[in-house]
Amino acid sequence: MIELINLQKRCLELYNRYLECSQNCTLNQYCVNKACNIGDCTRCLYDIHHNNADFHYSCTKITYLYTLRFFNRFASEIVHMLVRFRYDNIKDLNVVSLGCGPGSEIYGIIKTLLLKKASTILHYEGHDLNLYWNHVQEISIQCLSKFHHEISFYNTDLFTDFHGFANGTIHLLMLNYLLSDAVFFMTEKMKFQFIDNIATFIVEKNVKCVFFNDINFYGEPNKLNSGTQMMKLLINVLGSKGIGLKILYYCFKKDPYRGTEGWIKHNDDMNLLLKLPDNIYMNNVDFCNSKQIIIIIK
Repeated sequence: MIELINLQKRCLELYNRYLECSQNCTLNQYCVNKACNIGDCTRCLYDIHHNNADFHYSCTKITYLYTLRFFNRFASEIVHMLVRFRYDNIKDLNVVSLGCGPGSEIYGIIKTLLLKKASTILHYEGHDLNLYWNHVQEISIQCLSKFHHEISFYNTDLFTDFHGFANGTIHLLMLNYLLSDAVFFMTEKMKFQFIDNIATFIVEKNVKCVFFNDINFYGEPNKLNSGTQMMKLLINVLGSKGIGLKILYYCFKKDPYRGTEGWIKHNDDMNLLLKLPDNIYMNNVDFCNSKQIIIIIK
């Protein structure tokens, strides 16, 4: 998809345009205090993912780096799953993404529709409370405009500000690298409430399918210490409401541990979208490596 190349070209230009951290840090010179004054956001990004940095994604510059580093992989992971399904009879595909961030799943969905040669129109509603993703979201809408899909982002709480679709149906609720994030930043009580809110939304808003795509850390059974364990709690909560469910578990070949749920490995783990040649920030993320769970609501 040349559209992803165009997005990453723009993000690379913006990333390189920023002044050094010591001159342009919005967070009380966090980067300088971490012994970085060369404008290299890779250290901050590492801290967010491994050391639970307090500021999280609180800097516009780091959102450009995130897009350069992860978009190809995350979008490819979406394709590996969604390409397994048929879209012949789906004229309009209604997708909601909770905690969408910059919306990498959109590229995965559109790439899938192109591979399947489907004439399906995507109607996408993404919600994320973090305002720092807004510029990447705006650039994405511009880059994807030729497809005439309906793409909307909101900095509001999905549970209180869902805008909805014409036919009152959500074909797909995306939880794309969301629940592992919740594990780090929520208390135990907040985790249970969050999962209950998601389950209530699924029931009340006529969600047909839930797609979880997240880091491959399995966690410990009966502990909410991974995205996978959060997803298992969601499955239990939905089951307790008497809803019929079909659960599919998928992973990639480098997955270290898979529990006892009967995980199926994808045939390959290749990134499926074009890589920007000048993008030097994709080191160690040039293959897919997530855990994926599909909940089909019967």
